[in-house]
Amino acid sequence: MMRDYQSSKSQPGTRRRNLAATMVAGGLLAFVYYSYEPVSAEDGQPQRVASASTIDLSVPITVASTTNINSESVPNPTGTSDLLSTEVEQGRELSNRYAILFAISQLQRGIEKISAHESYSVVFERLERINGAMQDQQQIELKMRHAPFSVYMKWKIGDKGRQLLYAENKNNGRMLVKLGGFKGRFIPTVKLEPHGALAMAETRHPITRAGIANMARELIITREKDLKMSEMPNCTITEGLKYNDRPCYQIVVDYRSAKESEVYRKTITMIDEEHSIPVFIQNYTWATENTVNVEEETLIECYSFKDIRFDEKLKEETWANGNYRVFR
Repeated sequence: MMRDYQSSKSQPGTRRRNLAATMVAGGLLAFVYYSYEPVSAEDGQPQRVASASTIDLSVPITVASTTNINSESVPNPTGTSDLLSTEVEQGRELSNRYAILFAISQLQRGIEKISAHESYSVVFERLERINGAMQDQQQIELKMRHAPFSVYMKWKIGDKGRQLLYAENKNNGRMLVKLGGFKGRFIPTVKLEPHGALAMAETRHPITRAGIANMARELIITREKDLKMSEMPNCTITEGLKYNDRPCYQIVVDYRSAKESEVYRKTITMIDEEHSIPVFIQNYTWATENTVNVEEETLIECYSFKDIRFDEKLKEETWANGNYRVFR
């Protein structure tokens, strides 16, 4: 699912200037953000590896220092330690705020861009831990329509051949599921309530929150909660990385304790620089007293969107039951 992150070939000075300019723009957006009532977000979901069926979880995540202040590098003359400590903490808090606001502004821009397209197709990959057990990797051909909200999925890896169709205001609000492989030959298409126990048995998020725009909305909701914390989580931005051969910003958010974030300990998001959309999300939960390998055992979900096709306008027949042989 992932190749190693690659550094951009751009010159460091140019890259820093580009990010600095973007951060300034983010600061202006921050002013507008706090001067006007934000629009309510709706509820909604690293380099490609040689083998698309394998997720390389050993990829090292490089945390940039561009948005952090290193307290060890700050002079500490005699008699001024308390003052400097306070200044460093204030600087770090401001740095985290701008980094979080930058992430929000990018995601908001991405929602606007992707919403300008009536529909799109993309390769969606996911790896999730459900009830403590890591599920098999899934690679899915995903077709999306924004309005009326419609989703079609066909599994390429993980129950290969399975199909799912959900179209808002059709089939009494239920999704149609046809299993793949040998089972699909004998088990008929089933209709499931999107939020029911059977539908949620193999996923952490309902089909009603599928797609890139919904993923971006969920991330915005979380980042807005981060801003309201008495002590914001550590947030860093790294530029010059690529996912699926496309330049991206990497946003890493680290929480200090489960009191701040009950589920997530750390979240990593890759945002496509051109489209401003999230293309890779990797989330970790908190370790327990029985945890041995923290990074491996606390990974709870990993999602990616690759090879997005905006220019593929999907016809109305795409969302009709009879359009796919298995649903007839």
